[in-house]
Amino acid sequence: MRLATDARSRKPGSRESAPNVGPASGLRLLGAALQDFAAAWGVARYPSPGGTRKGEAAIALLLCAAVVEVGTVADAAGARWAMALPQTVREVAGVVTLLGTSGYIFVLCVVVAGIAVLAGGRGTGQRFKAAMNGLAGRATFVFAVNAVGGILSQLLKHLAGRARPKLMSIVGPFHFDLFSIKASLASFPSGHTVTAFATLTALSYFAPSLRIPLVLVASLVAVSRLIVGAHYPSDVLAGIVFGVGTAIYARRAFATRGLVFRRAGDRIRVRRAGSLSAALGALADRVRR
Repeated sequence: MRLATDARSRKPGSRESAPNVGPASGLRLLGAALQDFAAAWGVARYPSPGGTRKGEAAIALLLCAAVVEVGTVADAAGARWAMALPQTVREVAGVVTLLGTSGYIFVLCVVVAGIAVLAGGRGTGQRFKAAMNGLAGRATFVFAVNAVGGILSQLLKHLAGRARPKLMSIVGPFHFDLFSIKASLASFPSGHTVTAFATLTALSYFAPSLRIPLVLVASLVAVSRLIVGAHYPSDVLAGIVFGVGTAIYARRAFATRGLVFRRAGDRIRVRRAGSLSAALGALADRVRR
């Protein structure tokens, strides 16, 4: 993600290079960053290699079969297990499940991206600007993954119209009311699980060393959806597949355009600029000056 700035052609350190710090200039910086992102999105800098669609289609079919199999074997039993748990366990799960709420993730992404854009546009030095631009790009990627995953999963929820476990004693575990807008008929897939695993996958690209704790947190969210009685096991499994798949395909789309990621042959690599450590290091350098 590149940033536009009014001080682009001025010499750093001069009186004229001091950036305007008013609200109007901030809005201009944010608007210019969005324009740059939109322009970059329209250019395929690294076309994706072909020859993988048949294999991906086969994997998708296997995953769909796994979801159906889990539903057949485990959904009714899983719902009864959750209903039999102590109330204390259900209350704890009700707190854990909040980690799968997408709203706070969107807010964090917007705040991080906005601060990075403003800091990069008003700062001087190529290293500092590159670090801020990269950090804004990474926050935008996490936002995009959750936005796309959330929209698609909501469409599927209301298209399928699956009854939630609380209605199992009335309609059974496999009741579908197509094109329903009722919350009680929005069990498939688990939206919280989509959010948790989409975010996990997106963040793990930038911090591989944190992959295991991120998996544990996302898994706790997935299990909590069963315990609170909001979903069946197959709903949760579908949410995992949906969330991870969304992040994988979003990474490919960003890499094709050279945004946040880049292609190196058949591999996709993260661009260095934008790591949190690099951004903090650049900020530390500015404070010392």
